[in-house]
Amino acid sequence: MVISTYWICRQQKNHVDSVFSLSYGYVMANWIKDFVMDLPLQPNGRMRMDCPVCGKKNTFSVGEENGQRLYHCFHADCTASGRTGFRLTKDVTTHPMLLKRNNKSDAAVTYCATFEMPSTFVPITRSQESVDYLKRVHAYDAYLDGRVDLRFDFQRNRIVYLITDGKRVVDAAGRTLTNEKPKWWRYGKSGNPFVCGRGRIAVLVEDCASACCVSDVFSGVALLGTNLLDTHVKVLQNYDKVFVALDKDATQKALEIVRKLQGIVPTNMMILNQDIKDMDNATRERVLAKYT
Repeated sequence: MVISTYWICRQQKNHVDSVFSLSYGYVMANWIKDFVMDLPLQPNGRMRMDCPVCGKKNTFSVGEENGQRLYHCFHADCTASGRTGFRLTKDVTTHPMLLKRNNKSDAAVTYCATFEMPSTFVPITRSQESVDYLKRVHAYDAYLDGRVDLRFDFQRNRIVYLITDGKRVVDAAGRTLTNEKPKWWRYGKSGNPFVCGRGRIAVLVEDCASACCVSDVFSGVALLGTNLLDTHVKVLQNYDKVFVALDKDATQKALEIVRKLQGIVPTNMMILNQDIKDMDNATRERVLAKYT
């Protein structure tokens, strides 16, 4: 009886040790992956540093290939090695501010069943060139404040603005960082406009960066062109008022849009002397204040 009891206790201890070992291994594996993902590494770049696991000097190597980060410690006694296996999930966006906002309402932003996120999309902060561009066009604050969810397409070298319908991501629009044509690339076929902001007054603009610029005061709605589609009207009719603010060379098109919308929602022109995304902060605030 004593031997039987000892054997049972021994088996239970072995089981607990096994579970602890597996749990510890799981935590360590995820910790090192998070550490590697947070490193300031450029797309397809490489870096060498002290190992965060064994602490040995300059033995930890990290490189990026096809959107994944591979890491390895060259010290003989260290087991730190693997890959992040980075892949965007289909059930939630990754911007921390958007996740925080969604958790408050117990609802996550989900992807539309007809739109597949390309595996070449990575966090926007992985491309310093993208961040610099967003700052130049005064759209970076919208990202920091969680009003827009952005990606970097390392294959096409484009800044990607996710397009949503309610809480679903249904499309994406990418702006080239080079002189490649076309300047804007539509990843899906939803026809939905890009919307940034939650104000009751909408400002209709041509591109996503301009929509981000006005989103701290109004809701920016980007046509992604100059043609007004039925899908655009469906979104715009939900606002209390709409201002049309296309570029100066599209004034005639802007007047036509105003006429089309006036029978659906109160609509007026917003008179601009320059592209809204090219204005400095003080000028933009002064211009927008005239329409509040």
